Amino acid sequence: YMYNLLLKLILSALLCLPIIVIAGPSDNTLWLGNNKNTSLGVLNVTRAGKILRRVHDTEATGIAIDASKNLIYFGNDAGQITARDLNSPALIIKPPLNPPVSNGRDMAFDGKFLWRTDTGNRSVQKIDPKTGTIVFSFEPNFYVIGIAWDGRHLWMSEYNGFAGNERIVQFTRNGVPTGVEFPAGLVDDLVGGLAFDSADGTLWLGARNKLYRYTTTGVPLGAVPIATSGRFIDGLEFQGIAACLQ
Repeated sequence: YMYNLLLKLILSALLCLPIIVIAGPSDNTLWLGNNKNTSLGVLNVTRAGKILRRVHDTEATGIAIDASKNLIYFGNDAGQITARDLNSPALIIKPPLNPPVSNGRDMAFDGKFLWRTDTGNRSVQKIDPKTGTIVFSFEPNFYVIGIAWDGRHLWMSEYNGFAGNERIVQFTRNGVPTGVEFPAGLVDDLVGGLAFDSADGTLWLGARNKLYRYTTTGVPLGAVPIATSGRFIDGLEFQGIAACLQ
């Protein structure tokens, strides 16, 4: 049995394939940031919106997870990114990174690099998490706030305030639209952060005290209220299996 388990672990690492494991208490959950409202802190919730954990008095306009290293990254509006222990996220375990930014927003991790949206410069940054160096950036042709990594591509959410017609658009890591996109379809809410659910291949979209869920073809799967007030979810991440760079 131990030999077979070891073989599965080795093959999983080499081929970047998931293996069957017993889920931990925080697996397949979501992390919710805040729009510079430090007093609201950061929430870890189930897919049904039940609050599991809180990180008090912490700003997070962007959140990303490196599950393979048990790290969760919180980014703030001024651009500072802190690496924290995923099991004890109040604990900062590395010196902060400070890549230059105008207004730092949602983040994602692709298995090697951090990605961050900059609403002030209307750009997307690719950041080396070891040095904080911006190694690449590009400007989508819309005002982008949310970003998520699905294992092969980046997804981004368009922000137009209450103007409507916002989209969720897929890009390559070279900043090229793939042609896959769909309308967010929000009528009386604001488009925020974005997360890819690696357990079932769906997308989560942050809004005001609420999460919206979609298939990657744009079929709405409903909304989940979050039992807090005053929270605009512009930092959003799903805690699942380790990211796989392909």
